[in-house]
Amino acid sequence: QEANLKRAKRGDLKVSVHHMEMERIRYVLSSYLRCRLVKIEKFFPHILEKEKSRAEGELSILSPEEFAFAKEYMANTEAHLKNVALKHMPPNLQKVSLLKSVPKPNLDSFVFLRVLERQENILVEPETDEQREYAITLEEGSQHLIRYRTVAPMVASGAVQLI
Repeated sequence: QEANLKRAKRGDLKVSVHHMEMERIRYVLSSYLRCRLVKIEKFFPHILEKEKSRAEGELSILSPEEFAFAKEYMANTEAHLKNVALKHMPPNLQKVSLLKSVPKPNLDSFVFLRVLERQENILVEPETDEQREYAITLEEGSQHLIRYRTVAPMVASGAVQLI
């Protein structure tokens, strides 16, 4: 697109519209990546623990760059804690578990999703006794607002897409 814009006439209105659209796409992408990095920084021990425990053939939820960032962030956080506080404490208190001290992600938060493959008998509230009343069918192409915990396996399998 950028090469096409360079070859186009300078005074053409289409060029400025295309240029604004390219800037908008850049902004949306960088905003999305910034949001992912904030989540990695906020929940890094839990994300790395999940990466360690995933099966060999299972897809990673992080890109290789994000995984490297999470590992480096954890190493830097541990080093900072040791240098600033832990080395000044008694030996029995010099170990801290980041997994226990960093808050877990809220899997009960609601997310928007688009259904890519039809899903039947999805339990919306699996904790309740009357589960049959809360079973729904997600039609292909439909959009829903639902708890992440309910659709997490479908997100991992690619049957639904978060939007």
